[in-house]
Amino acid sequence: MNNEENNQPNTEDVVAQRRRALAEALRNNEGVVVTPSGEVEFKEDAENEGLASISVPDGKLATTEV
Repeated sequence: MNNEENNQPNTEDVVAQRRRALAEALRNNEGVVVTPSGEVEFKEDAENEGLASISVPDGKLATTEV
C-alpha cells in the first residue's frame, strides 16, 4: 500500500518540508531557536510548548551575503 492509498503523509516528506520552512525562516530573519536538546524549533512553537531555548544573535548563525 502506498502513501496515497492510506492518506498517510510520507515521514521523509514531512521532515524535508519542515527543514525547508526552518531554512526559509532563517533567511527571513524570523524567530528560530535551539532547544536544550538540540532541536531547532520555530520560536512560537517552542514558547507554546514551554521549552527553554537558546537565541542566536543576529548575524551569528546565517548570513545572506555571498
